[in-house]
Amino acid sequence: MENTNILPTLPLEKNAHTLRMYLIFWIGQLVSLFGSSVVQFAFAWYLTSQSDNPIYMSIFMFISFLPHIFLGPLAGVVADRYDRKKVILIADSFQAIITLALILITNWVPLSLTLLIGAIAIRYLGQCFHFPAVSAVAATMVPDDKLGQINGIKGFAGALVQMGAPFVGALLINRFSLIQIFWIDVITFGLATIPLLFIKIPKVHPTEKAQDQASESKPKTSYYRDFIEGMKTVKETPGLSVLIATAIFNNLLITPLNVLNSYLILYEHNGTAQQFAIVGIFIQAGIMLGSILMSVKKNWKNRRIHFTLWHYIAFTGYAIIGLAPFGALWLVSLGGFIFLFSIPVINTFYITYMQLSVPKEKQGRIFAIDQALSSIASPIGMLLAAPLANLMGIGNLFTTCAFIAMGIITLFVMTGKMKKIDFDKFDTSVNAENSAIVTESTEDIAIPVEVH
Repeated sequence: MENTNILPTLPLEKNAHTLRMYLIFWIGQLVSLFGSSVVQFAFAWYLTSQSDNPIYMSIFMFISFLPHIFLGPLAGVVADRYDRKKVILIADSFQAIITLALILITNWVPLSLTLLIGAIAIRYLGQCFHFPAVSAVAATMVPDDKLGQINGIKGFAGALVQMGAPFVGALLINRFSLIQIFWIDVITFGLATIPLLFIKIPKVHPTEKAQDQASESKPKTSYYRDFIEGMKTVKETPGLSVLIATAIFNNLLITPLNVLNSYLILYEHNGTAQQFAIVGIFIQAGIMLGSILMSVKKNWKNRRIHFTLWHYIAFTGYAIIGLAPFGALWLVSLGGFIFLFSIPVINTFYITYMQLSVPKEKQGRIFAIDQALSSIASPIGMLLAAPLANLMGIGNLFTTCAFIAMGIITLFVMTGKMKKIDFDKFDTSVNAENSAIVTESTEDIAIPVEVH
């Protein structure tokens, strides 16, 4: 039976020129990532130092995350139906305006945790629309035979930036107020906008003939219909629903680490902001080296096995973080390094699989649906992290979550769920079309960490 929902699209011209334009765009986004990471580190340490009760961090992360659940699918449809360049500009501007408004308000209103948490959470509304639009740009500008390599380079550079951000944040937090540090976010948002204004991001639209046929045969599409069509694409793409299911469980179980990492350093190991930064540098070094591995490693065989094996390695590192004795921050750093070294390996197959298996005109909504579904368990983890940590201790909670995660992956393997994922199928089609092997990629990783 013919699928009338999928319309043929105009072919995209992707060459060395569009690749250069994409790299210019990406460098601007990298500058913005650095500013946001510095501010995020300073904010996390400030919030941690204000109270030894992690409930404040749990509440902040919970209300910040809700927009991704409720607006994520809509944001994906917006990214597919409208000019992605304009969507990115509006989303970036919104975040900068909220940050600037917070800075100005504090000239008349004393800074409180309620005001701070509320403003930062509102700013995350812009990120909901920013993520799917930016994620979908690569597939429209980067030649298919370069896509995996570019993703690997992006992961490496992103990790390098985030290695420096905690160090800069730790230096600034001892010399400037939190509000003064927020200016970095506003400035880097502005710098990221400059290259965006001078490049052309391709628009993915159905052909005129297909549009005419569609307008004659069915009513005008709606956001709801586009969302349903995106969910259908998730279901019909072999193995994608299984991947998202693993991500749901993963993100539930790593949420305590995202929420409580600063509390672990300060209250269970009596650490300082500088030591927190050093641990963060080791963790980001793991991401960077993992990204290097995925940028240079070719000819991965039995990718399904690798995908499973690296889950076990990652959660072993997670367990080490929880088991580290008092004051052994070197062991915390080692566990974090192992955990984050594994993330690019896990995510590389995931993100490239989506980019190559999902039609390009639907990637915005699919990325958004993936973000919403793979993260749907995180708010639950955010609400439970603080009370469970108060009940059993942060370290014990981390260790328990790590072993549960290993058990779930084992269950997926034993029940044959992993066999539904054919990582090699779409790379084979790319090889035949472009005479190149796309085997390496990674997703940009930002704190909080998300495991796909």
